[in-house]
Parts: sequence; C-alpha cells; structure tokens
Amino acid sequence: MLIKTLVPKMEIRAAQLYVSPRTRPLNQDEMQTHALSYLLKEPTCPQAGVDIAAYEMAAQIAGPCVLVPVPNHTGDTSANLRLCKAIAEHIAGALVADILGRSRPVESSCERHKAGRPPLTIAEHGIVRKSNRLIPANAIWYVDNTTTSGSTMEACRAALNGFGRGLAYADAWQSVCLQNARKAS
Repeated sequence: MLIKTLVPKMEIRAAQLYVSPRTRPLNQDEMQTHALSYLLKEPTCPQAGVDIAAYEMAAQIAGPCVLVPVPNHTGDTSANLRLCKAIAEHIAGALVADILGRSRPVESSCERHKAGRPPLTIAEHGIVRKSNRLIPANAIWYVDNTTTSGSTMEACRAALNGFGRGLAYADAWQSVCLQNARKAS
C-alpha cells in the first residue's frame, strides 16, 4: 500500500491501515493492527510482534536499501532500531543506519493526534543527524511504527537533505481524514 503525506514529494508506504477506535467499532484485524502498532512503540515489544510487523513491512520494499530508525519523541531509536534489524533479515542487501536523533524532546505525535492538535512542523520536530556515517542516498527508508500526517518522516528526510522515503507498519492518516469528515458533517 502506498500513501502520500501533506508534502506530495514524500512517499510513505505502510503495511496496514490503522483505524482509530474513536471513529467506529473495530473488526478483529483492525484490533490486532491497533494493538501491535502501540506495542511497537516500546523497546520491550515481544519479539513475535516485531517479527510480524517486520515481515509485513519488508513486503512493501526491495533491496538493496538503507533502513533508518525514526527517533521517538524523546530522541530514542531503540524500538524502531529493533524493527529495522528485523526488516533487514527479510531483504537482500538491506543495511541499518541508526544516524538520526532529536535536538530536544518534543511532545509525542500520538498524544498530539489524540488531543486533536495539529502535527509538529518539520522544524519543531528537531530531527538531527547524530552520526556523520556515510550511507548510500538512492534507497533510504525511514522506519516508524505508525504514521499519521507524515511530518515526522518528512523531518527525517529534511535532516538528510531531502533523500529517502517512509516505511511504517500502520497508516493512521485515513483514520484522521475519516474522523475530520464526520466532525464536518
């Protein structure tokens, strides 16, 4: 599945659609996607959950490529680094490069979304390069558990001079659109 963010030049692929339980009752598959997308946020996510997501995410892309973990709101990459490593096991020629962080902690995008606040701007994310390690620029994938507006991945892309695409386990953007449409009617 392919989605576009608010900036049409940024491509983001997601293995699953995330449907918020605030929009309607969820079916069994949607409940599993919802639960796993939250588990993947934590470095303590059971390995079985990481493996399921990694398998589904790896099916969205091809190698050779570079998988870059997206830092969470505090700048920690450990949960997404586990996900990158698990995805790399399924893709020939995949490299993992833990090269991004944050210049300062920011409010969680998930919490902003739940509170109905707009996403952070690219600058507000404070995504910075934490390593000068050189990586191939032709197939960079920013890996995150869930994407809503895409602004976090856009900030990652900006930190690497406009290179790369996004890869998420779950895409919540259509859920936001659905919720906003219901509010308007």
